[in-house]
Amino acid sequence: MVGVLYDAFISHASEDKADFVRPLAERLREEHVEVWYDEFSLRVGDSLRQSIDKGLSRSRFGVVVLSPSFFAKRWPQWELDGLVARDIEERGILLPVWHGVTRAEVLAYSPPLADKLASSSGSGIEQVVRQLCEVIRPQGSTLVIARDHLIEIGYTPPVVTDDWWLDVAAASESNNVEGGWQSAMGWGRWGFPLPEPSSVPAERGRRLAHTAMQTAWQSAADEIPITQVTPPERVHTFIEETPGLADTCHEFPHYLGVYAPQLTIPGFGGQFEDVFGALYERSVVESRARDSQLRGASSPKHPPRCDDQYVLRDPDLASYSPSGIACDFFQGYGAISGPSASYYELPEYAAWLLSSQSTFLPAQIRTVLTSGMAAWGVWPWTENAVNRLVDFGYQQGSFDGALFTELLDAESIDTYRPSREAIEDAAHRMTFSARLLGLPESGDALAELLLAPAFLGPYFARRKDRSG
Repeated sequence: MVGVLYDAFISHASEDKADFVRPLAERLREEHVEVWYDEFSLRVGDSLRQSIDKGLSRSRFGVVVLSPSFFAKRWPQWELDGLVARDIEERGILLPVWHGVTRAEVLAYSPPLADKLASSSGSGIEQVVRQLCEVIRPQGSTLVIARDHLIEIGYTPPVVTDDWWLDVAAASESNNVEGGWQSAMGWGRWGFPLPEPSSVPAERGRRLAHTAMQTAWQSAADEIPITQVTPPERVHTFIEETPGLADTCHEFPHYLGVYAPQLTIPGFGGQFEDVFGALYERSVVESRARDSQLRGASSPKHPPRCDDQYVLRDPDLASYSPSGIACDFFQGYGAISGPSASYYELPEYAAWLLSSQSTFLPAQIRTVLTSGMAAWGVWPWTENAVNRLVDFGYQQGSFDGALFTELLDAESIDTYRPSREAIEDAAHRMTFSARLLGLPESGDALAELLLAPAFLGPYFARRKDRSG
């Protein structure tokens, strides 16, 4: 069954198209009314009832232009009477417009049609448009407000009777944690706080519109995908080409910094460079104030530190914990209560750091993230952990989890020698990672880097620190 695709169709005599119907359709479209009229230019021999039925199968309303040319088609009386019967049955879905005819003339052709309230082209096309819109787009309708808002921003949403709006309405319902201390977790990746729930139509419409936009860009961000490993220029292109997203990112830069932490690196911020710069400076001032209160006075031994989210802007990056930086970068700042950031599993992020594909990062930051990922110590995968990768094409093997088991048993980097099974496990997972992320290196090459002392060294060192 074909869904409703238009707000209204315009049934008219072909002779009236150029001078009245086309200008009417263009003005209705300017008012965000989806109009269908090209297929409804009636000629002698056409079936009026069939034309109306066809139009109503895909439209919410039918506009019928009654004119001398329309009545000159000599419609059978049963067809004219059928228009009114259909309108009564469907509760006012046919909207007559008198064009060059009077009520007396309409009465002579079809008394039932003359009894219907109609617009008249004699009052001017603007008046006709206003009267039609009062019915087609009633003021105060939440869905109409939402649809108009989306159109103004640059989207092309379907008419308000389309089932698409049911999905949007469901998505706009408050999530389980909205309004609480974990509210940021409820929006999903590339999700931002929606306007507050309200019973006021204008405010409800705005929330619906923002929900529709957010659903669209979240879907796109997953499909492309746009993640922490995406080069900054591609992230900026995504934001700039997605209607409404740039304004939302400016309103909630903290969320943007979670979903695309690479943009917080100096020089990578694009249109948000000054925003992140100002947030960094403010966090330094606030941190200095906190430090002064705790210590009584500032001291060169305790340099001002910024919030974790902006550490990649700090020239003194070495004063921060590498594992903490890696955790925040890939998992999201404030993981317990913050927005959801991860798209890939941690072994895939490790593969990316070891690959040449991550070299767009400044060398120091790449080094800190790589050593931090290793020291964080949660990247080794277990046999059970790979189960969730099957949908992505991961082929399970008898060696899955062998590296994890050996690392747990190993005492130090000096004594650890990976077995054949562990090497096979690493190569297999890195091959999967390379394919999933489109990395240029082979799985064997990445596995060699993963098992090298440069990567495993921080892993064992951090483990020793924790146990000590």
